Amino acid sequence: KQWYQRRVRGKLADFVVPGSSKKIVEDGEQALYTVTMFRKTLDAFKNNARERKFVVRDFTYSKEKIEQSKKEVTNLQKAKVKAYVPLIRWLKGNFSEAFVNWVHVKALRLFTESVLRYGLPATFMTAVLEPNKKSEKKLREKLYSMYGNLDKSAVEGPEMGDIPGVYMTGDYHPYVYFDINTSFVESAREF
Repeated sequence: KQWYQRRVRGKLADFVVPGSSKKIVEDGEQALYTVTMFRKTLDAFKNNARERKFVVRDFTYSKEKIEQSKKEVTNLQKAKVKAYVPLIRWLKGNFSEAFVNWVHVKALRLFTESVLRYGLPATFMTAVLEPNKKSEKKLREKLYSMYGNLDKSAVEGPEMGDIPGVYMTGDYHPYVYFDINTSFVESAREF
């Protein structure tokens, strides 16, 4: 957009082929354009473009380089297809182990947080709950009514916010709570 606006307001150079400016590709904030002109105006065009904050790069047409690039793309696509099946096999074999280790780290964190919060002896119950989206608020209220007496600093209710000196991500509850995101399991089923 800026390319066409700034180019129309002020000419970047004389002897530019009319209508030769074409957009090749656009990626978010940046775009690549091609412009055809005479060689004698190239330096003036580069200077004027730099003044208007455009980056100018020379391109020399070479049939050999283009053919080489096409061969590289073809070879990379073949290598991707060839590596896909072994990658999927490796992922299927190692995903479960990585997931088990991740849940184990969550369990260690739960134990540590429980001991730090409530002290020794470590007498607590661990549960994994997966509520529906509709019943999540109701479940939190029920848990708060059951375990609200465990932590006196959580007297303000379930939507309490941050407590100084306590390292927690998210909301603070009178019970120890950690979220286990399993959305990657559902997205893997789509494949």
